[in-house]
Amino acid sequence: MLLPFEHPDSSLARAHFHLRFLSPAEVAERVSFPVFATGIRAGFPSPAADFVEGRLDLNDLIQHHEATFFAWCEGDSMTGLGLRDGDLLVIDKAVEPEMGDIVVAEINAEFTVKRLGRQEGKPHLLPANPAYPPIPVPPEGIQVWGVVIRVIHDPRPRAKRRQP
Repeated sequence: MLLPFEHPDSSLARAHFHLRFLSPAEVAERVSFPVFATGIRAGFPSPAADFVEGRLDLNDLIQHHEATFFAWCEGDSMTGLGLRDGDLLVIDKAVEPEMGDIVVAEINAEFTVKRLGRQEGKPHLLPANPAYPPIPVPPEGIQVWGVVIRVIHDPRPRAKRRQP
């Protein structure tokens, strides 16, 4: 999808967020994992269920296998939305971007991750960190490479991003 975009300072656009792309997902075999019947509360504790209701194949979380790819996040411009340096983004090229979506966009021949939104009635790529300014989208457009549909985050403080 082509959306309007331009940023007068290409070095500023580069400083926002970088991605390292991985190959598209290939489904060699289906592997399922146990799923609890009830949710696990992040607030007050609740009684734990003693059984697993079903199994979940992670492939089921991806709708368009041939159009889905992965990229490692590098940077801090999207921390306010939970995207952290070292997270693995699952990006779907087949999803039509809508206002409010987190998208991968090409800026001055480099990639960035931002929320697609409006500011003062005009389209912008919006960071989720007040240290970075919104990027206005000009009438001639930008290239959107896909919509972020999932984020894989390792919450352990000692964990390092694993890159193949």
